[in-house]
Amino acid sequence: MSVRTTIALALLVALAGCSGADEPRDAPTADIDAGLDDGLVVVEPTTALLDWQDTGVEVGTRFVQGPEWEAIGSDDGSSVELVRDGDSIEIDAGPGRTISEVLMSEDWAVVVRQDRTETAPSEVVAVDLATGEQRDVVSPPAASGGSWALTGGDLYYPTYGDAGAYCLATSALADGNGEDGWCAPGKNGFSGLTASGHGVGMMTFDDARPIACRTVNLLEAGVPKPLDHADDCRAWDVAATAGGVVWSEVPRPRRQEEARFSAVDAGASFDLGPGTTGSLVPCGDSVFFARDPQGPDEPARLMRWTPERTLEIAYESASAGNAFLGEPVCGGGALTLTSFGESGDEHVSARVE
Repeated sequence: MSVRTTIALALLVALAGCSGADEPRDAPTADIDAGLDDGLVVVEPTTALLDWQDTGVEVGTRFVQGPEWEAIGSDDGSSVELVRDGDSIEIDAGPGRTISEVLMSEDWAVVVRQDRTETAPSEVVAVDLATGEQRDVVSPPAASGGSWALTGGDLYYPTYGDAGAYCLATSALADGNGEDGWCAPGKNGFSGLTASGHGVGMMTFDDARPIACRTVNLLEAGVPKPLDHADDCRAWDVAATAGGVVWSEVPRPRRQEEARFSAVDAGASFDLGPGTTGSLVPCGDSVFFARDPQGPDEPARLMRWTPERTLEIAYESASAGNAFLGEPVCGGGALTLTSFGESGDEHVSARVE
């Protein structure tokens, strides 16, 4: 099991006793339920590799590439440095804390300083990349750990509501206006947040044993709306697109790293083929997910679902067979990817048009 899937599973375990929540503001979503009886289209991918460049950063280093800035974390998690053409901004974790999240959009960077004992709320620093100004995101207070997402100047993160309910807060970074909204019932949680200009997606789950029942949702009027066409309890990833939604389902519960991805766009439904749970990310105008080698002579691939409803191979690993990709990271239209394999590891980035 890859590192990315292990982290996703840990979130399910850690949050299973909590309650999940939604965003306080509306996010645009498409009509994804119309026309689902038109038939499933099996999509064959074409090769359209992005212009990948070596990051120059050692594999395993926390790194986010943005359009102009890049974020580089220290090996021990004690600091992160934002760098652009000789400009540098360093943010320290502080005593008893570690850098748990680094997010970037075109205009903002967000650094999360988590309490090492996970008994105190996380501290959140937002950096205006146009001016270098730093400001604290203090309301609502951030829970320790959990799933985070940033799109434009809107930050989505976990917080606690009344009676310890687990909720999803939103902060408008430009004016510091933070709100908490929908909170899930007890013994439920959420993870797998994705956010773009097209909407916000999240996976909610209950505390069923031995395997939690998972539901994928898009936020609608501040409330998570389940995808009616996703199979009950088997879904994992979800992300809104310009014309609908992409999601994944796990066919075999005990092989939770292996999923099959689907899409709905303008009322038509598509089979996008196999992929890896925890790897779905919107970036630029598209949505990306990782696909492990499908045979001993096959590379690991990064797949791209485009607004034109085409499936493209955006990256192929140098290694075949024994190879896999780390979770792709989007920084405001720039994508960073780590590839692991017997022919050598790669740490690369590319712009997404």
